[in-house]
Amino acid sequence: GESGYFDTRIIYVAEEGPKTQRVKKLAIMDQDGFNTKYLTLGNELVLTPRFNPTNQMVTYLSYFRNMPRVYLLNIETGKQEVVGDFPGMTFAPRFSPDGKKIIMSLAKDGNSEIWVRNLETNIQEKLTDHPSIDTSPSYSPDGKYITFNSDRSGYQQIYVMRSDGSKVKRISFGKGIYGTPVWSPRGDLIAFTKLHKGKFFIGVMRTDGS
Repeated sequence: GESGYFDTRIIYVAEEGPKTQRVKKLAIMDQDGFNTKYLTLGNELVLTPRFNPTNQMVTYLSYFRNMPRVYLLNIETGKQEVVGDFPGMTFAPRFSPDGKKIIMSLAKDGNSEIWVRNLETNIQEKLTDHPSIDTSPSYSPDGKYITFNSDRSGYQQIYVMRSDGSKVKRISFGKGIYGTPVWSPRGDLIAFTKLHKGKFFIGVMRTDGS
C-alpha cells in the first residue's frame, strides 16, 4: 500500500508582523494544521523549503548578507548546515530520491541553468547549458529523470531529461506559460501550473506529455 495521507507533515514559510515589516519563518505542522513548530527565527529571508525522502531533513534557500545560500536543517535536532553560497539568483533546491544530492536552478553566469550538488562529495555539476532560462527542476521517484521548465522554445514550457542532463525532451505544447513541474509519487504523472489569458491553472499530464 501507499503511505497514509494523514501521517504526513507540511513544511512551509510563515509570514508574521505588520505589512511594512513582514518576517518570514520556516515552519512545520501536522497535515491537520495542528502542532505548528517554527524552525527559524525570522532573522533572514527563507524560501522554497523541501523535505528529504525520510522527512527528517529540510533543504531551503535563504539570504545571508544579501547572498543566496542553500541550507540543510535537521528537524529533530535543529542542527543547520550550509550547503554552499551561490552568487547570482538561486531557486528551489530539491533532494534526489535517495537524499544524496540536491538539484536546483542557478544563475551562476547570469543565465539560469539546472545544477546538481552531491552532498557526500560536495561536487557540483551543471546539467543544462542553453541560452534560455531553465528552472524548477524535480526528480522522478526512481531518480532516473528530471523535469523542469524552460523558455528555450520561445515561451515557458515543460521538459524532461535524463538525470545526467542528456536526452532533453519537451512534453508540453499547449497555449500559456507552464511552470513548477513536480513528479507524482508513483512516477506516472507530472503536476504543473499554467498561466493563460490572466488565469492560473493547476493540472497533471503523463510523463510523455499526453
